[in-house]
Amino acid sequence: MFRSLRPDRFIVGLGALLTLALLARPGAAQEGRSVPDSVRQSQQSSSPDAARPGANAEGGGVEFTASDSLVIVTPRDSVDHGTLHGQAQMSYQGATLEAGTIEMNFETSVLEAFGSPSDTADARPIFERSGGSQGSGQSFTGKTLSYSLETRRGRVVTARTQQQDGYVQGDAVKVFEDSTLFVQDGRYTTCDCPPGETPSYSLRSNQMKVDGKWVYTGPIHLYLFDIPTPLWLPFGFLPNVSGRRSGPLAPDYGQDRRKGLFLRNWGWYFALNTYTDLQLQASVWSKGSFEVNPIFRYRKRYNYNGQVNLTYRRTQIGEEEDPDFTNRHRGQLKWRHSQDLSPTATIRGDINLATSTDFARRNSNNYNDAVSQEISSNLRYNKSWPGSGKNLSVSANQRQQLQSGEVSMTLPSLDFTQRSFKPFEVDQAVGEDQWFEKITTSYDLSVENSYSFSPRDVEQLREQGDSLEADRVAGIAWYEALVDREKYRTATGDDEPFDFSATHQIPVSASFRVNRYNLSLSPNFRYNSDWRISTVRRVVNRDTTEEDTTRTTEERRVQGFYARREFSTGLSANTELFGTFPLRAGPFQGLRHRVSPSLSFSYSPNFNAPFWGQTRPLRFANGDPVRNDQGEPIRYDILTGNRVRGSNEQQTLSFRLDNELETKRVRVDSTGETDEEKIKLLDFDLDTSYNFTADAFKLSDIGLRARTSIRDFSVRSSMTFSPYQLRRPEDGGEFQRVDRYMFTENPLTPVRLTRFSLNLSSSFQGEGGSGGVDTRPGLQSGSRGGTSGRPGQGRPSAQTGASSSRRGGAGPQGYLDTNIPWTLSFDFNYSFRKPRKQIEGRRATLNTQFGFDLTPRWSLEGRTGYDFVQRELATTSINLNRDIGRCRCWVMSFSWVPFGSRQSYSFSLQVKSGQLSQLLRLQIPNSGQDGPLGGFGDRLRNTASGVAGSGRGSPFP
Repeated sequence: MFRSLRPDRFIVGLGALLTLALLARPGAAQEGRSVPDSVRQSQQSSSPDAARPGANAEGGGVEFTASDSLVIVTPRDSVDHGTLHGQAQMSYQGATLEAGTIEMNFETSVLEAFGSPSDTADARPIFERSGGSQGSGQSFTGKTLSYSLETRRGRVVTARTQQQDGYVQGDAVKVFEDSTLFVQDGRYTTCDCPPGETPSYSLRSNQMKVDGKWVYTGPIHLYLFDIPTPLWLPFGFLPNVSGRRSGPLAPDYGQDRRKGLFLRNWGWYFALNTYTDLQLQASVWSKGSFEVNPIFRYRKRYNYNGQVNLTYRRTQIGEEEDPDFTNRHRGQLKWRHSQDLSPTATIRGDINLATSTDFARRNSNNYNDAVSQEISSNLRYNKSWPGSGKNLSVSANQRQQLQSGEVSMTLPSLDFTQRSFKPFEVDQAVGEDQWFEKITTSYDLSVENSYSFSPRDVEQLREQGDSLEADRVAGIAWYEALVDREKYRTATGDDEPFDFSATHQIPVSASFRVNRYNLSLSPNFRYNSDWRISTVRRVVNRDTTEEDTTRTTEERRVQGFYARREFSTGLSANTELFGTFPLRAGPFQGLRHRVSPSLSFSYSPNFNAPFWGQTRPLRFANGDPVRNDQGEPIRYDILTGNRVRGSNEQQTLSFRLDNELETKRVRVDSTGETDEEKIKLLDFDLDTSYNFTADAFKLSDIGLRARTSIRDFSVRSSMTFSPYQLRRPEDGGEFQRVDRYMFTENPLTPVRLTRFSLNLSSSFQGEGGSGGVDTRPGLQSGSRGGTSGRPGQGRPSAQTGASSSRRGGAGPQGYLDTNIPWTLSFDFNYSFRKPRKQIEGRRATLNTQFGFDLTPRWSLEGRTGYDFVQRELATTSINLNRDIGRCRCWVMSFSWVPFGSRQSYSFSLQVKSGQLSQLLRLQIPNSGQDGPLGGFGDRLRNTASGVAGSGRGSPFP
């Protein structure tokens, strides 16, 4: 294997690949390793540390690999050294060096690596080291690398290394054993450009130091490509950690027509510790308004997490001398909390409190907050006992209507449930169950203490001339009335703010199977008990004058325990029928029809009768009963105070028919194996009921619903049919429904359509392909390779910029490569009502969302809709994005809402990723209709509506 060319030189021929391990520890020769005498002599003549670089390490050793040759030189008058040629690699104590040529000095233990003369990216030396003082590895590329195995320090010429999300480049980089870097003529960027290519932007400094979480620099200058900009700082601190870190928050800037120029959401982020962080934000307007918004977050995995968001804003519009001067102080508190107390107990909270009913709509920049009609809060504790099936829930809820100022709360609400169980079940039953063993029951308790705040109409009080009372009502907030009964009485006019109730529900059922007829019978009984601490009494007062007699109703609440008890019973039966038809169409064989009819009867007595004590007769102040036009006494419900009409007895027979059509697709492969797949063609069901105790219209409307899927299209339809005739009154007017069945006049048309709705929805996505765009619906990601088909995702990176998605290239077979990732989804709804002869409430809307990559760098996303009845476009938004720079370091985006109440547009240019994305950003926002695009969307919509209206008519008149 060894052949001597000179007395002081040995060459090891490695052929395709040869690995030689120089394990320089005592006893290597005695262990049978073949080491040349000259090498062994050199090792013995050198110092132990120099000759054995791995002696001080556990299992120390240096491993060399090369594809061409290893040259070891042992001159008598100079230092021994070796050279690896061809895909050389060295590994030592977690450090790896790869290069075209590696030289090693056996005396100083210094390695030097060189690239090939071509100096391509693949030919540059690569140095990687794991660990370090920060616990993270390092990787370098450069023209020349030097590394000492003894001191674990190195030097890289024309170096490039990645530090978290950024890249550090320099003419020379010194690497220390604790992973500290010293960079000469350094450049910091987040552009992932190949070596030798100038990034689109960089922060440059003559001196840089990378140590732990930060990159420290001397005077630092921003360059766009190789062009210096006026942005210069005397020193710099750049983040060098991923994840959470403390630092400034970049503001949004713009102009508000009422409050002036603004800087919004600027502040500082504090990463306090592993479990908590704090975000302090502030906003200021040039006309005196300001806002403070601290956000505190906390999280401990598998235990608890939450967020506290406090907002205080002073809104100042105009000057103090102006008659319409406004100076408001408002605030809002949001708190979300989730905690697992134990495997069976949890606490969940979502608190949203505002000092005014219009705070969110006036002050929030979030679209959902701006259009919300109410805010709500809830706090819930859950406890379960899995072994016994019990569950306890205690909660407090608050709901606030923003338009009317009404507030409803439950303080608290308690729910206790016992899941279904069989009370007579035998633990070790022998044979079939007895009938009483099949009885199943459960229990549900609901306790609620509710608070209702419904303020009186302030404007109405002012119109009545009571401005003083109106000011008193307007100055009382709901939370003040909660703790002060007098303020509650003033604001609402009611005396009792709280209403307590407790409801018990006990359902009992059983299921019996008649196998002979494939029939299931299920009798059921349900008992409800509603407990209250007060009831309502109503009295009618008559005021008689010479001209007329007026009646006023006086209502008062009587304190005292009251229990309302109700029950119902019933019986249900269901079965299944199957039919198979020997039809065949291509690979589809057979048609299976499954029919599931069900019939149920329910009964409950007339609880409006005096026997049950739920109602009372309405009386005058002198005790005489109030009667209706037929001379019958009028009765009212003593819980709600509402008037009751007639009997509420129920004897209802309900019918439902479920249908399912299936077929079987049979495929035979080349080996003769048969593959069968069931395919559901159509589901449809209809239902109706008949109430034997109703005075009229005993048969209810007939409902029909159908569902199917055609490839990736989902189709749903529902229809309602009435069995009753329409008759025009003798004195004219509109048609009215009469209690007479249609089939009595024409058996061929027993019902008439009164409601119809149709929903058609689908989504498409594709990646195209060489030679054309793939327009098959529902193409899944990865089904044909390439990108994911989502806008902004899956596009080729800087390293794979020559992927098949690049437009303009020639694809296979000479076709033009037009591979464009795209998505498209739509939802079409059509509905109308026809209670009489004419169609009413017709609606036909199409909503769609789309997104596609115009080129590998341009992407377009948007959503819109069209109302075919009103002939106008729905709310539309368009987002256009472009990756800028050869390495795609920047992203430019344009967003536009062309018309509607949220009409706006904005433009932004910022670094695409990395720690500097929020600092290197240019944003031009616009809200409202001002600016060069103001009103253009409205004009566009009016033009489109005019064109649509100039035709011969809408397809949906």
